[in-house]
Amino acid sequence: MFFSLISCNKNFQEEDNTEIRNDSVTFYFEKSKEISESRQIIETINKSISFANQQDTLLPLLYDYKIYYHTRLKEYDSSSLFAEKLINSGRLNEDTSWIAMGYYRKGKIQFYLGDQEEVFRNSYKSRQLYLAVGDSSKAGRRTLEMANSQSRISDYHGAQENAIEALRLLDEKEDSAYISSAHNLVAMVYRNQGFLEDALREYNEALKFAVKKKDNLTYLNNIALITRDQGNYAKAINSFQDLLTQKQILDKESEARYLDNLAYTKWLQDSTAKVESDFLKALNIRREINDKSGLDASYTHLVEFYRNSNKNEAIKYAKRWLKLTKNSSVQAELEALEKYIELAPASQSNTEVKHYIKLNDSVNQANLVAKNTFAKIRFDEEQKQKEILGLEALTAKQTLETQNLRERSIIISALALLGILGGSFMLYYFRQKHRKEKIQEVHKTESRISKKIHDELANDIYNIMSRLEMIASKDDLDKLERIYTQTRDISRENSEIATDEDFGEMLIINLSHISGNSRLILKGEKSVNWEKFSEEKKIVIYRVLQELMVNMKKHSEAKFVALNFFHEDKKLKISYSDTGKGASLEEIKVGNGLQNVENRILSVKGLITFETKQGEGFKAKIQIPE
Repeated sequence: MFFSLISCNKNFQEEDNTEIRNDSVTFYFEKSKEISESRQIIETINKSISFANQQDTLLPLLYDYKIYYHTRLKEYDSSSLFAEKLINSGRLNEDTSWIAMGYYRKGKIQFYLGDQEEVFRNSYKSRQLYLAVGDSSKAGRRTLEMANSQSRISDYHGAQENAIEALRLLDEKEDSAYISSAHNLVAMVYRNQGFLEDALREYNEALKFAVKKKDNLTYLNNIALITRDQGNYAKAINSFQDLLTQKQILDKESEARYLDNLAYTKWLQDSTAKVESDFLKALNIRREINDKSGLDASYTHLVEFYRNSNKNEAIKYAKRWLKLTKNSSVQAELEALEKYIELAPASQSNTEVKHYIKLNDSVNQANLVAKNTFAKIRFDEEQKQKEILGLEALTAKQTLETQNLRERSIIISALALLGILGGSFMLYYFRQKHRKEKIQEVHKTESRISKKIHDELANDIYNIMSRLEMIASKDDLDKLERIYTQTRDISRENSEIATDEDFGEMLIINLSHISGNSRLILKGEKSVNWEKFSEEKKIVIYRVLQELMVNMKKHSEAKFVALNFFHEDKKLKISYSDTGKGASLEEIKVGNGLQNVENRILSVKGLITFETKQGEGFKAKIQIPE
């Protein structure tokens, strides 16, 4: 009886301590909700945590509060520490939802730190965990965050894929704001790629799901920008003017944005329009509220506005733009550098040119590394999906084997219909086939000649050089060696071209090799979706750019060569320019080189134009239909 009494007394004491501890956890947690100052909230949450144990159901929520308020105070080390604690707590209690929340919080912290690779990685882990517990809504939100991280480093193709995947997962009733944001992201990608009709459709979808009035105005502004891009300036001007009448909703930032866009659109419609005061008013508002992204847009427009009418003013605002972008957005700094270099005299912009080249190289390298990481994560996901698809395929096969005669009749009827339709396109097919065969035959002939030059002519010259080495003069041997080198170059220039998935990368590598001592500056090459182009068009693009680079190397003596790739009106446009000595159009058309270039472009229904003057370099503009 004595020992029983002692045991019971001990149990009662433990139960009382547990109740006191649980009451203290709840007490301080509820008290924190009554406080408005972030530091005091953190201190009160700390007291609540001090009374909690690892199995306490409130502990993950307390960690989440700590993460939120530390992040709010920009104490990212502390918020990262508690994000890890939240993940570990979720694992200890086998609560997948809290583990997913921990990874989401880590991704949010990395967003503020500017590490898009880690944003993507943590959002992906969170997304997978939410899918595992069947919470497709939160999985869709995390997928949207993955898309946003890709968009920030110009991985537009990946961003578009994940934004569309997010739309599949999100719930129309619960996630209207996220759905609106996803459509907006898809629209921005389409606009960057030049698909204006698709962008307009997506912006209208974003508008349909918008929750806040301010978001409505933002999407209406974006729609007006698309209208402007399409050349319908009058309609765009009306839209911007309507937005500026929404005084009860407009804040200073939005007012400046719509006023600046209105002024720029009026100027695009009529270069003599009196819009200078509107540009400067928008600029002053943005300075007043320290709207850096808005100032970026203002300086961009002012540089364009003054470019032809007052070059000194254009240079002044280009300098201010450049100063604004330093230590902020690298992409914006590149754009500002590019504009300043275009405007400033060459003697005053040498430093900026060197900085542009260095910065552009570093940005391309950083983006390439990040995109490769995204690709690795996507690859792992695809491997898992293949296993699921394999099971689905097995189920589909079993279902197919049990189908009845009616379904077979439908298939036979469909095949018959396809046969009829196929016959209608036979003539078209054979015509296209004949055209492709002609192009392919040209390329085969080039490759055959290349091989013959390499295997026979170059080797014969080399053998003669070896035999004459002991008896011929050094001058004669040098001449033979130059001939040998020229045959090897001709062979290499006409060698076979790989048109697989690595075409874009190999194109840039080979062009860089050909450029030799000239500095090759590239823009937009990673935005080209080469899968849209046939093998024949890829080869033509390769040969044409190769011919231009070879001509530059032989005749131009250029220090810099620029290639700009962009999409417009469902066409790939390539702008070539160099800083060489140039020539008259009559001189460059004497040889066969540029005539071959024109013939190649015409063979795929493309277009090429040349622009050159003695002492002013050489330019070419190429259009290839998709």
